[in-house]
Amino acid sequence: MKLPAMPNPIDLQGRVILVTGGGGDIGSAIAVLAARLGATVIIADNGTSVDGVGADRSVVADVAARLAKDAGDGVSVSGHFCDVTDGDQVESMFAELFQRYGNVDVVMAAAGTLRTSPIWETTLDDWRNVIDSHATHTYLVAAAACRRWRENCAERAGSPCSLVTFTAATGLVGRPDLGVTHAAAKGAIAGLTLELAHEMYPYGVIVNAVTAANVRGRMARHVGARTSAEHDAGDSSSPRHSATLSTYLASTDAAWITGQVFRVMGGLVGRYQPWELAASIEQPGFWTVDEVRLGLRRLYGAYPEYKAQQGPHRDF
Repeated sequence: MKLPAMPNPIDLQGRVILVTGGGGDIGSAIAVLAARLGATVIIADNGTSVDGVGADRSVVADVAARLAKDAGDGVSVSGHFCDVTDGDQVESMFAELFQRYGNVDVVMAAAGTLRTSPIWETTLDDWRNVIDSHATHTYLVAAAACRRWRENCAERAGSPCSLVTFTAATGLVGRPDLGVTHAAAKGAIAGLTLELAHEMYPYGVIVNAVTAANVRGRMARHVGARTSAEHDAGDSSSPRHSATLSTYLASTDAAWITGQVFRVMGGLVGRYQPWELAASIEQPGFWTVDEVRLGLRRLYGAYPEYKAQQGPHRDF
């Protein structure tokens, strides 16, 4: 693979970036950094609570004004009220933005709610609320953007566009404290990301996912998670860590990276290999049930006699 030269510093001048969930902790950190690097940034939010109750039109305008002030003189951060789980509102927003700017170069799909009940306490309303806020929202904004990017591919003349989604370890490897709704939604986003990377590659669109762990903010407070304080060395829970990687993925310099799921936890940046086949057994023809019994023991290194798997729960 021939990699591009490394310009220094990264410049987002002329890039138009839409951040859904831009009123949240990660979304707002992305907006500030991208604006400081020269991008025109639009944040979309409906001002809902962390568990997806209610809506407040004033939130997105107030946050946009604060972010523009934080980013400094000469920057562009504006707010757009939108319920990104509503297909009509999403389509209307994209139609307006493409008409105003000609193109939206980058979409950051960072919105989402959180309800953490175990499955025996999870209601259908809980399920729909969290699935819609994460997975359905990501589908809607991705579909609206990708349809337009496919149509304007020739007009862009090779200038890449980017979609950055946000998944979580919950949806990739599971964990016991964030609920089945969060796990299902984030797993769906990971799968959608990998598929879109294939579908959109011919049209000059890169698609990647960021998995942000242990981020300080309202979701961490909602579940009582322990996070670092701002004055701690490295401030490992700052949303700036995931914002930095996400913002780089929004640059044209990152056009060689697509179909990847990244993990960010403090200063750690890693790359997942989703659902890699770890080991396998094979024989010609059909297996009998008894052969499967023996085969699975061999697959787990527990042959020829039965050996139960023991030890602590895996810590991811």
